[in-house]
Amino acid sequence: MTLLGLGLDGLAVFLALVAAAWIKFNSGLFPEIMSMSFSVVLAGAIISIPFWWFIFAASGAYRPHWDRSWGDELRLVMKPVTTGFIILFFAAFLISPSASVGRWIILFYFALLIVLLFFSRGSVRLIERMMARKGLLVRNAAIVGVGQPALALEEYIVANTALGYRMVGFVEPLRSEVETVVPEDRILGSASDLASILSEHPVQELLVTIASNFHDDILSLLLPSTAAGVRIKIVPDIFDVVAGHVHNTQIMGQPLMELLPERLSFLQKLVKTSMDYIISFLVLTAGLPIWILVALMVKLDSRGPVFYRQQRVGKGGKLFRVFKFRSMVNDAEKHSGPVWAGKNDSRITKLGRFLRKSRLDEIPQFLNVLAGEMSIVGPRPERPAFVEELRKVYPFYPKRLTLKPGITGWAQVKLEYDTDLESVADKLKYDFYYIENQSIYLDLEILARTLKVVITGAGAH
Repeated sequence: MTLLGLGLDGLAVFLALVAAAWIKFNSGLFPEIMSMSFSVVLAGAIISIPFWWFIFAASGAYRPHWDRSWGDELRLVMKPVTTGFIILFFAAFLISPSASVGRWIILFYFALLIVLLFFSRGSVRLIERMMARKGLLVRNAAIVGVGQPALALEEYIVANTALGYRMVGFVEPLRSEVETVVPEDRILGSASDLASILSEHPVQELLVTIASNFHDDILSLLLPSTAAGVRIKIVPDIFDVVAGHVHNTQIMGQPLMELLPERLSFLQKLVKTSMDYIISFLVLTAGLPIWILVALMVKLDSRGPVFYRQQRVGKGGKLFRVFKFRSMVNDAEKHSGPVWAGKNDSRITKLGRFLRKSRLDEIPQFLNVLAGEMSIVGPRPERPAFVEELRKVYPFYPKRLTLKPGITGWAQVKLEYDTDLESVADKLKYDFYYIENQSIYLDLEILARTLKVVITGAGAH
């Protein structure tokens, strides 16, 4: 279907430009305008196709979209086309400030592109629905809930085959305060065993019918779903509707709240990932002489290895080993076990204080970025023992683990190192702010602030 969508969109782009040029230069509506060579128009139309493909892909146009409303479809056409025209205007001005093709051809091109793309997307949408009805295009879903709302949702989905859902079964919530009305043999297990359920059954989406104010029950779904790449959609209750929480995500007109919607577009994720790998490679290679010198200084400053490896919790609760230049005495936790580092911790070496203040001890973590375990910007990864402790105190903590952890983050450039649970609470506010407001611009601001910390040594703001 993606290839069909690309083909129809390419045809729409080609026809829109050719038709706009014909109206402007060859239709006779503008007799004072000289005609333009068809070969020039043809070349321009062909060259423009890859540009528009990139813009459409970045907007998420080539994901399955048979369950969108026609209004959503029109918005998903208007937004990238408008963005593309803005880019074209700026590019044309930079290339040749004095060049002008006229206002009418731009207007015709814009209008025709909207109409033809809407027809293109609508055609793909109708084909997807037809394939869904025949069972050729499906997504496996499980319903969280065992009461009447869960049964009613399944009946609605089964009755509307164009939705393209294949029901796998039901998951029993942690707290089931309603009578079980779904068939016992359709219950896959309890939400407490969600990780094993998702590994045993091919589930792509969880449709949650328990009330959204059952916070613990819903939060328990976060980590297993994030680790398995499963999307979570919640059927709203009356409070959610009145409070205005319901928006965007629908199943054939039925409103749903997506628990972890994508904050970054395809293009933004591509840019962020590219930044991670390019910056990491440049930092490690360009600064290699400095890192060798730092490693030598660590070795001479105190006994022990140059690097410190420690187990941390990554995205979806997955464990990995983080690399750092050693800033504490060797075997600092041999007798105490995992403990928070104090502000004037005696275990920190003289060089270690400088490394921590300048954040240079974090440099080896660019290896973790290249390994795909971390990002340059994101919430800092915590140790497993501390994560378990934090989850008991802050039940909403698992949401922090839905992103790939970072070397630096919004909390790190605003506050100092964690020294106890209270300081973690302050950082959580900044971490959740970052999660809800992710953007390339915010990442660039964090990188700029981090660079200032490295240069000036000013860790708190």
